[in-house]
Amino acid sequence: MVKKLREILLTRYIGSILIALLCSQALIVLIEKIAQTMFWVINDQRSHSALESSRSSFAWDKLIFSAVTGALYLVVAYVLAQWLYPLDAVLPPQGDGDVAPDQPE
Repeated sequence: MVKKLREILLTRYIGSILIALLCSQALIVLIEKIAQTMFWVINDQRSHSALESSRSSFAWDKLIFSAVTGALYLVVAYVLAQWLYPLDAVLPPQGDGDVAPDQPE
């Protein structure tokens, strides 16, 4: 069953589309967290006044959760790419200088 799944993912280009979607999702998570952090810093700077006794705390738990989520997207994309497109199957075999029959000498 796994062999059939791999064959379908390879022949229909679904595997490469899935890898691209996982990488793009990781990029979206990264950009979203950068934007949220920037907005938090800007908002914290603007709302701070002399009469205010305490500052709002940064949401570290959300940042860590997003970092782990993005890392998991990238790990799954890497494992899927290694399973579908192994490195030894991509590289052509090294010859002893043999010329292919369709190429002139």
